[in-house]
Amino acid sequence: MFQAIHMQPHRFHEKSTRFCQRWVGRCAWQSDCFIVLPKFGHRQMERRHPFRMFHETQLSNLHGKVLESLHSRTGALAARSFEMSHPCTTFWILLLSLQKLVSYSKCILSCWLSQACPRRPSFGLRSMAPKKTKAAASKACESPSKEPETKAPGKTPRKRGAAKKAEDETPEPTAKRSRAQATAEKTKSKAADADEAKKPKKSDASDEKPKKPDKNTPLKRSLTPREELPTEKARILKVLSVNVAGLRAVLNGEKANTLKDLVQAEKPDVLCLNEHKLKPEDVEENEAKLKELLPAEYSVMHWNCSTAKKGYSGVAVIFREAPDKDCAAISAPAEVSVKPGMGSIGDKDPIIAEEGRILTVELPELYLVSTYVPNSGMTLERLNYRVDRQAEKCWDRALTEYIKCLQTDGKKPVVMIGDFNCCHRVEDIWNMYTRPDFPEELAQKPLADQYTGLSALKKSAGLTPEERESFPRLLEEASLVDTFRARHPDATGVFSYFSQRVVQNRPMNRGLRLDYALASSSMCTHLKPAAAESQGAEDGDPPPLRVLDSYILDERDMVADHAAIGCTVLLPSA
Repeated sequence: MFQAIHMQPHRFHEKSTRFCQRWVGRCAWQSDCFIVLPKFGHRQMERRHPFRMFHETQLSNLHGKVLESLHSRTGALAARSFEMSHPCTTFWILLLSLQKLVSYSKCILSCWLSQACPRRPSFGLRSMAPKKTKAAASKACESPSKEPETKAPGKTPRKRGAAKKAEDETPEPTAKRSRAQATAEKTKSKAADADEAKKPKKSDASDEKPKKPDKNTPLKRSLTPREELPTEKARILKVLSVNVAGLRAVLNGEKANTLKDLVQAEKPDVLCLNEHKLKPEDVEENEAKLKELLPAEYSVMHWNCSTAKKGYSGVAVIFREAPDKDCAAISAPAEVSVKPGMGSIGDKDPIIAEEGRILTVELPELYLVSTYVPNSGMTLERLNYRVDRQAEKCWDRALTEYIKCLQTDGKKPVVMIGDFNCCHRVEDIWNMYTRPDFPEELAQKPLADQYTGLSALKKSAGLTPEERESFPRLLEEASLVDTFRARHPDATGVFSYFSQRVVQNRPMNRGLRLDYALASSSMCTHLKPAAAESQGAEDGDPPPLRVLDSYILDERDMVADHAAIGCTVLLPSA
């Protein structure tokens, strides 16, 4: 069943409506539906009024050859509109199909209308017939018109069969070839075929252009196997970080069980919550709810809330008290030192001091920093603050100095985990997967050239060239390593953030990698890709304090729009 839909906006003439109904009633179109719209100078008037179904007709009397030519010559492309005029108004006719809009050229459309709609009304419809070219017009003038045959006087007409027999008996005016010439030509052709066979044939793979991913197919995710933990008793620190995008909404909604299942499955020693958005006066109430939700061993909690803006930002760390004290990563969680901010480095910066974006946990073996990096904003109003190291206040510069200070003054390595609001590599941005040179050639290009055809990304927070240039500088100057990329350098389709503005982003695996687990390079000297470790590669003795694994739990149910990320650290024996 095929249907026509008509839109009747403000002051749409009644005669025009009846005209459309009569015209549509006489047509049987090879499309799933078509829409008749009055043409206006702006779209708001069209949006204001809903569609109204006014006619329904069955497809009939269409020629197969016409349909085959349509599908073979057009394919499934973008929609193209054409006009139909009438004394009352001007219409736009839009053709649609069940799955996607189909583009029809004027030439094929004219042929189609002449075959499918022989009785279409002649009034008001602009001719869709293809214009004759000059060559076609001159050819038509030169071809003589057929005149009725007249019998010549005194001659009797031949029979049709006799004429055909006479034509067959007429010898062809071709030159006779000798047997020697024929043999020589045959020998030459064989030699040419042999030479052609000796030439190396080009592989089909080299001729084929890289195919763009199908828009209706989810992006393929690489396998990122988790590291097996040591079977013998070892002190292993498990750190898990989750951006909850508002803890109050999580605890009061269905996502509370998602958070509970995540903690029960992973059993982290330290659980870091980013963007909890709690006010200082709301901490006590929500802490009680969180203790009731989580297992009993998660009883020690530390909070850093925003005081500059209520219901904004904020980070928290929650410790697990392990039952086995001998091999516990944190033997006495209540005695662990936890400090907000960046010390004296961030005292004069109101964003660092008042927005509750960082907590530092001091363990005997290392520093653990949980952070929620400021977003550059919808209009990039905070971009300069994020990356401009020459400015008076700069987040990336302050964070680099703070990490270096912890490493040198404290003489301990650092593990920093959280939402960094930045995509580092091309593999971390799903939009880059549509480029024909993704990933190797695209990654080798200068950063500015990676945005060819994707210029809108330059103005998106977390994807700007300035942020993507500043992030590797932070890693280099602070001597940090992206632990997930160190473990899985070639992984594609692994993201930690999926925008909820588009429902299909998560099922189609269209995301960004904004969350990271960074560690001091001294803890990553033995860290190798999973593939290399499976082959038994050895490079000397590993350091006693080292990162074992780094992972993104994007295949689990998410608490909010961010997936949980984790890092596993092997601690020296007590």
